[in-house]
Amino acid sequence: MNEYNNKLEVIRNRCRTSAKVMGVLRIFTIIGLIGSLVGAIMGFTQREVINTQLAEQVASGKLTVDSLKLGGSGLNLVIDYAKAFEEGDYANPVIISCIVAVIVCAAVMVILTLFKRIFTELSMEETPFSESVMGRLKTSFIIMTVVLTLFVGIGPGVIGGLFMWCVYSILDYGKVLQTEVDETL
Repeated sequence: MNEYNNKLEVIRNRCRTSAKVMGVLRIFTIIGLIGSLVGAIMGFTQREVINTQLAEQVASGKLTVDSLKLGGSGLNLVIDYAKAFEEGDYANPVIISCIVAVIVCAAVMVILTLFKRIFTELSMEETPFSESVMGRLKTSFIIMTVVLTLFVGIGPGVIGGLFMWCVYSILDYGKVLQTEVDETL
């Protein structure tokens, strides 16, 4: 029984550490969210200044359409960078990129919050296989699968979902075994 308690204490320590790491990552995500939100607001309020200054950079050859694709090629579904660039509208791509960054940071913050709660709960539980932990895991895995699908693509979303489903199934099996052992004792 001593070996069981030692292993359980190791799990609790790792969960406490993981919860702290999730908390720190969440702070960085909040900073990114606030920065992106400020960028979007500044883009709206300073649209003419941005367009004027970026037009000068384009005229001098220092700025190209590729350098304005802040969100990568995925944002091409939201805004036509080449068309905006030709029309001299440089502020809208920047604003839209900032808004997308706000949405991504918010989604990541929600996921980090869920995982921090899971790790905190795990560090205080007598067993890592409680009903509430399993419920939170299922919820967070579903949210992560949806976020992966929306922001990365259907392929990574399906692969991530299958991976998380397998991990959940393994943990669910551990919960069943734990219940059997507890009933035996």
